[in-house]
Parts: sequence; structure tokens; C-alpha cells
Amino acid sequence: MQQASTGSSEQQQLQEKVWTYAQRGVVLLVAVFAGLFIGYQLWGQAGALKEQVSQLEEKVNVREKERDTLKSQMAIIDRDKKELEKKYQDLTARCAPAAGEAPAAAGAPH
Repeated sequence: MQQASTGSSEQQQLQEKVWTYAQRGVVLLVAVFAGLFIGYQLWGQAGALKEQVSQLEEKVNVREKERDTLKSQMAIIDRDKKELEKKYQDLTARCAPAAGEAPAAAGAPH
């Protein structure tokens, strides 16, 4: 009789251990899947990040347009500057011989 109760006792202990590990496994799986679900809801779709990326891309496009506008303005200013420098050199070249003749004419007797 003792062997029968010992056998059933061991079988009952084995069933309790299996049940305990099964419970722990189910709790672990539920925790992991809950974590995955919550993580996907918070970061998986990344709605806030997508919105932030679109805003930053818009800012970049605005800055690129401003940069291109400023570059074209700089090119126009450089062109005008070169034209004015050339005109200045032409005027100094024309005025230099005239300035050289004026003192000679002033020193010459009438």
C-alpha cells in the first residue's frame, strides 16, 4: 500500500512540477508578447518620428532654396563688382595721361 501511495505521490509531485513550469512558461510568454505589442504600439509605427522627419525635410528644403537664392545673389554681385572694377580701371587709364599732361601744360610758357 505504501508503494502505491508513494507512486501516486511521486506522480502528483511530477504533475505539480509540470503544472508549475507550464504556468511560468505561459506567464513568460504573455509578458514577452505584451512587451512586443506595447513596443510596437509605441515605437513600431513611429508616428511621431515620421512627423518629425517630414518637418525636418521641409526645413532642409527651405534652407536649400534660401542657399540657392543667396548663391545667385552672390553671383550677380560678383558680376557687377567685376564690371565696376573694369570701368574703374578704364577711367584711371584714361585719366592718368590727362593728369600727366596737365602739369606739363601748366609749367610751359605762353
